[in-house]
Amino acid sequence: MRASHLRDRIPGATMKGPDAELTGLTLDSRRASSGMAFVALKGTTSDGHDFIKDALSGGASCIICNAGRFIDIEGVCILEVNDTKESLPRILRQFYPDADDLDLIGITGTNGKTTTTYLIESILKASGKTPGLIGTIETRFKDKVVPSSITTPGPVELFKILTEMKLSGVDSCVMEVTSHALDQDRVDNLVFTKAVFMNLSQDHLDYHKDMEDYFKAKKKLFIDHLDGTALINIDDPYGTRLAKQIPSCLGFGFSSQAHIRPLKINADEHGIQATISTPKGDITIKSSLLGNIQAYNIMAAVGVALDAGIAKDQIKTGVASLSRIPGRMERISNPYGFNIIVDFAHTPNALENAIRTSRNLTKGKVITVFGCGGDRDRGKRPVMGKIASTLSDLVIITSDNPRTEDPKAIIKDILSGIENHNHVMVEQDRHEAIKKAIKAADKGDCLLVAGKGHEKYQIVGKERIPFDDRAHVLKCLEEVF
Repeated sequence: MRASHLRDRIPGATMKGPDAELTGLTLDSRRASSGMAFVALKGTTSDGHDFIKDALSGGASCIICNAGRFIDIEGVCILEVNDTKESLPRILRQFYPDADDLDLIGITGTNGKTTTTYLIESILKASGKTPGLIGTIETRFKDKVVPSSITTPGPVELFKILTEMKLSGVDSCVMEVTSHALDQDRVDNLVFTKAVFMNLSQDHLDYHKDMEDYFKAKKKLFIDHLDGTALINIDDPYGTRLAKQIPSCLGFGFSSQAHIRPLKINADEHGIQATISTPKGDITIKSSLLGNIQAYNIMAAVGVALDAGIAKDQIKTGVASLSRIPGRMERISNPYGFNIIVDFAHTPNALENAIRTSRNLTKGKVITVFGCGGDRDRGKRPVMGKIASTLSDLVIITSDNPRTEDPKAIIKDILSGIENHNHVMVEQDRHEAIKKAIKAADKGDCLLVAGKGHEKYQIVGKERIPFDDRAHVLKCLEEVF
């Protein structure tokens, strides 16, 4: 694509300097290279106009900036526009014209996003569709799997991924949409045909100023980006508020007012069985996923599927065929008679649900190993300490991803919420903490290792050190036995 071609399709754009052949697009000056256009976009904490020279040093062939923000340099192609943010949708669609041709399904909420996206993807496959998935663990479609570095990518990467999906034969994409992504306008140029609100509880208050600000960000998915059906958990107080603003939504939950609700439900060590009432008749579901809390994820997925016209038998098959989700109440098989669960729970609400589910898996003790991430919401640390100590028979507090914080200071914050320290241990070394938990366990007990789930690293300072809870559980078992 020529820069002049792009200029002609952006109202009010002017071009200075020589025309250039453009093969790519970036908002990150560090990724600029020959053939690429660098769009200088003002973000939440920085302004791309301050990095134009860096982009040129990297070899950018064209600079797209706001009028008057860049002094002409001989031999450089410059496209000036009134506002790069307003122009970005047109720019993206010139480079990635196929990105709009997918059925986009967005899932947002504090907890349950990953499990719900996996369930929807599984149902779509069972119905004969060819879905893609973008989320916390990975981006995948067809035979391509790419581990995720961020749950919801930026706009350029999103459009590029969606275009790749479309050109490979994908017809729909189910995507986790975070509050950060919504607040930072990463999905501003996309339109979703279905959006799901799972829940809202304390998290990310290191970023959002308060819960209202957090809710405001989540709400944007439904108010600004949805042209289709909203599915909302009306058991959640924030979901109730959102549903009042979207009267046409489909509500799900245990409430008698919910359009999608369980009539019968049984959760045990084998999974969950439920008969769910829906506007299109009752549907009986069986799943090997653990815990009553899975009912919400399943109801959300069922609602999306029914709204898409998918048959009940295909929905049942899709739910039943999803046997595990990495790091989401993932059972670690062992020959020693322990129930060992690894879960991503890193919020108060998620930790409580994980421990309560673990309690239902055993008549013995529940032993919880967990820590809290550094450089994140400090307010949830004592809350999580109180929850773990109240609901567990033994708690071993350890290090999670301390990042640039002192792990001892994080542990101190957790301990400040605990009143009874009689059944609380501290072991900063996460491997040793898991080993101590195993040594303290008797046959039939349930050991919950929470906080990191699918992650295969531990962030210490600025480094990512290899650490997979699942692998370390197995290694600790070998060391103990």
